[in-house]
Amino acid sequence: MLSLYRLVLSLHIAAGIVGLAAFWTPAFARKGGATHVQVGRIFYKATCAIALTGLVMAALTFFAPLAVHPRAASLTAEGAAAAITRDRMAAVFLVYLVVITFAPVYHGVRVLETRGTPERMRTPFHTGLAVLAIALGAGMIVLAAVAREPVFAALSPIGFLVGRGNLRFARQPYASRMAWWYEHMGSMLAGGIAFHTAFLVVGAGRLLGIQLSGFAAVIPWIVPSLIGIPATMVWVGYYRRKFREDRAELLIADC
Repeated sequence: MLSLYRLVLSLHIAAGIVGLAAFWTPAFARKGGATHVQVGRIFYKATCAIALTGLVMAALTFFAPLAVHPRAASLTAEGAAAAITRDRMAAVFLVYLVVITFAPVYHGVRVLETRGTPERMRTPFHTGLAVLAIALGAGMIVLAAVAREPVFAALSPIGFLVGRGNLRFARQPYASRMAWWYEHMGSMLAGGIAFHTAFLVVGAGRLLGIQLSGFAAVIPWIVPSLIGIPATMVWVGYYRRKFREDRAELLIADC
């Protein structure tokens, strides 16, 4: 079981590296060009691989914690029980991370595929994924209170934002002619933020040996969002001006 976990973990890390590298090419390549499309597909496939391997790791950790982390077997009964509880909470958190990483990227791909027909996005899978993001976001608040882990609470709003945004976009008329473009771009950039968050957390924690505790542990989790969200707004604003969209009309439609 431990060997299987390590294999899946290696595949998970490899997919993350590929996805991180693939993110930047379509972000700056000519939109709609061959390079943008081909590398964008690689990014999406890497996201799918991360989601699949992440779910497998979460399942192994939750249902066979002693097999995945045998160190707990050497602890006292009380210590082993506490370690198993922490591992299972971490498994639930991993599922949440998988959902809030995969959901926006999947949504962004579906937006591109359906374009002017948002009703085609309203599939059981798309709706279920959005609802799951909201439910897990609420679950993170509960888990944060139980585990006294500020990271869980700090990231809980993402599930609400991702789920609500995806559901809303698929169930209302487009605010403008190019609304699908902005939604696709914003969703894919949200996936990129998730990739960079994972890289920063792993890089700071494992590669650089930096261990943060308490509320300071939240910093590497939120820095990519603090940078990425304003950058996304600037990027979308640039394309709205480029397409000569009526911003006042957009604001009215969003209300």
